[in-house]
Amino acid sequence: MNFLTGLIISTGLVILRLNVLSASYQCGTRKHGFLPLLYRGWKVEEGQWPWHVAIFFKQPLETLKYQCGGSLLSEKHILTAGHCVVNRKTSAPRPKEIFELHLGQHNLSEVTDLVQIRDVSKVHVHPEYSTLRNDIAMLVMRLAVAYTDYVIPICIDQKVDRDLRNLEGDRGWITGWGVTESGNVSDVLWTASLSVVSYLSCTKNDPVLFGNLLNETVFCAGDLNGTSPGPGDSGGGMYFYDGDRWVLRGVVSFAKVDPVTKQVDTSKYAVFANVQRFLTWIQWVLTEDEPQTVRRPKRISETECEKFRQFVSKRKSGDCTNSRHPHSILISYSNADPHLSKCNGALVSEHFAITTCLCTSTPAQVLINGYGSVDIAEVTCYPEYSDSPKIHDLALVKMVKPVQLASNVIPACLASNWTENLYDTLVQTGVGFNRTTGARQIFETDENEVITEKRCFKIFDLEHVNVTRPGELCVINIDPLRIGLGGILGSPLQSQNVRTCMSTLVGLLDFAILNPKWPKHKPWVDGYVRISYYLDWIEEVVWGAAKQARPDGPSIVNSLTEKTDEPTVSPTTNEPINYDFVFPDQFAWLMANRFT
Repeated sequence: MNFLTGLIISTGLVILRLNVLSASYQCGTRKHGFLPLLYRGWKVEEGQWPWHVAIFFKQPLETLKYQCGGSLLSEKHILTAGHCVVNRKTSAPRPKEIFELHLGQHNLSEVTDLVQIRDVSKVHVHPEYSTLRNDIAMLVMRLAVAYTDYVIPICIDQKVDRDLRNLEGDRGWITGWGVTESGNVSDVLWTASLSVVSYLSCTKNDPVLFGNLLNETVFCAGDLNGTSPGPGDSGGGMYFYDGDRWVLRGVVSFAKVDPVTKQVDTSKYAVFANVQRFLTWIQWVLTEDEPQTVRRPKRISETECEKFRQFVSKRKSGDCTNSRHPHSILISYSNADPHLSKCNGALVSEHFAITTCLCTSTPAQVLINGYGSVDIAEVTCYPEYSDSPKIHDLALVKMVKPVQLASNVIPACLASNWTENLYDTLVQTGVGFNRTTGARQIFETDENEVITEKRCFKIFDLEHVNVTRPGELCVINIDPLRIGLGGILGSPLQSQNVRTCMSTLVGLLDFAILNPKWPKHKPWVDGYVRISYYLDWIEEVVWGAAKQARPDGPSIVNSLTEKTDEPTVSPTTNEPINYDFVFPDQFAWLMANRFT
């Protein structure tokens, strides 16, 4: 991919119905954390765009030639550009035997154990395809892929308004192995961000080229600053972050070539196929040979979350107007120092709030911003909670009377292994006190990154510690505004859905550590109680739900699906869990540096 000079040729990408092989995967949700995305070209990390596909042509002597990119829509479907799969002279689809698809590939010159290779059983080209128009096609794989951390489909929202004016000014992300400045195809994936522009701006940019080609089936994007994909990036998608997931809205179809350099003219915009305008055709292709799906039963916490949405307040534009964090609460104490008299938590129903068990030694009331205080009737700590060593630090607080829900008082949704999104924007909120002035302070920070146990140990330089604590997340926070705050134990960590205006509770702060040997401005390392790990217990206490194995993902009936080993199961939820994100046990200097 040439992010200085290059040619973009791509088309719209879509996912209409998602069949999921594992409870741990859902469309548009990545399973790895990454460095912050930049507006200019940037090398991609493994698993960063797990829906991007490499399309190869088989050559004589069993060699392969990289041709285009594509996007994974389902277990068996790849969306790409029409011109990637047709004979340029006749516009007829190329024979299916010529294609080889690589999913989960990061370096074109290396096929690792993470890569899944598939042949093609069908080639679908849009019936109205012609050069530069309706440039979209679908490849059907002979065998279904197995979803992994490196192979995940991309979402598309069927409810999104097809009026592209709502997309103008938004930035989408593209990725590919396109041609670099040296004229060679890049071995490693690159990614960049482009801004969507209006039809008027695009037409003014080049009236001769764009004036005759722009219609509702395409849109323009670019920054005119030299950032652009190059030849070889054709067929790849354009992705937009949609609050708690990634959705595909387009794939670049064409751009103008500079007649002198024979490279893309980066002073002109690139044109993308508008995925929304091809939904009917894409759905037809998907359903033609879609495997039979058994719907995943909803958990009671999901059903309750849907009920809570009735209290959301939105403008006609779709902007949320309800309180920003209407589930945030404080736990007050009857006999404590004023600075240490409150812990944070979250409202999970009209009757219950959730916090850490350590916060419930002498609780008196639940304080709800904009509502008032409610006396506490009962506190239930997790049955296996222990303070020494501290483990399973979670408590449910029942109030003496139900809370009256409104746009400023809405319980949080609860993360399951199906809905949990750890690797995009996670927001920590709460109320703390300034360690210098003692003043109470509301805080919000989105500089949170979930990290692996191995990286946790490396940051602490504590590789000799081999005791782990199940049910906790290790998170680093680098927000300098949070460094001077105390009293934030129990503060919620959540993902936010801009479509529903609801937050999904991912964790509660159990402790935060700053190694005294570190220089200033080093990150805090936080330990969060992981909500998804304890969800069965929470549902049983709050709603009386019986404990049972509830698959978070739908079962797939498909004789072609490759069999995989059963995932590790949590002893508390009967759900698959990922043990990469547990936290080491207490350290000698932890207690002196914990937020209380």
